Amino acid sequence: MIQKEGGTVESPATTPMHNQDVSAAFGSLARNYDVTFDPNVVITRLRKNLYGTISNLVHPPATILDINCGTGTDALYLSTKGYSTFGVDISEEMIAEALKKSAVNPNLQFARTSYDDMGALPENRFDLVLSNFGGLNCTSDLRTVGEHVAKRLKPEGYFVAVLMPSFSLWETYAYAARGQLKQAFRRLRRGGTQTEFNGKAFTVHYFNPQKAAQQFASHFFVREVYAWNVFTPPPHAWRVATTFPRLTAQLEKIDRMICHVPLFRSIGDHYVMVLEKRPR
Repeated sequence: MIQKEGGTVESPATTPMHNQDVSAAFGSLARNYDVTFDPNVVITRLRKNLYGTISNLVHPPATILDINCGTGTDALYLSTKGYSTFGVDISEEMIAEALKKSAVNPNLQFARTSYDDMGALPENRFDLVLSNFGGLNCTSDLRTVGEHVAKRLKPEGYFVAVLMPSFSLWETYAYAARGQLKQAFRRLRRGGTQTEFNGKAFTVHYFNPQKAAQQFASHFFVREVYAWNVFTPPPHAWRVATTFPRLTAQLEKIDRMICHVPLFRSIGDHYVMVLEKRPR
């Protein structure tokens, strides 16, 4: 059920140990998340790109579900454009920050729940489901996520997922240039890669577009895939983008030309996968 007053719904806390690790790690970032990431010029550009993709798929007052909403930045922006947006996140601390943004916006609601346990959310309700900035890389089971998402989407609804591939040209070069060869190829490790925020560790899993499409295939067909940050500096290299704005602008032009090419969309820092729900 969605509670219209107060902007929240409760979901049962049925998270396995891995989800608890993810929740703790991201929760440790929540209080300073907006201050740290919103000013990032690369993140701002990527968000703008993603909003353009969404606006080409559905128009206000369409309903949008953001399944790893963090502090609600994407959901808030989309609500200001007339979309009815509902954000969920596994982190209680992230949702607490997001709720501050929903206090005066009737088009914006949030709840704490995991994207692999969405039983509290209504079925056939949303026109589009969004997962931004590699949130889905916190699971090894995209099939289950795809099943949950498909149930919440209206017929012929869309799922826009931003994932991290199993190889990143920028990340590999950055680590290799510092002599950190083990880290340079960390995305290729079997069973996922350990990472941490503020000393709180969790496992990240990487998927190339072909593998992701296979895991989603039961419920979706792929409408579009394109890469982010093949040659342009990714979010973690934002200082390069601000130090060399002219070079970055030229690299952005190159990225726009090659981002849909199969080889290149598999080696960016992220890729955007636009999926359409299969008819039943």
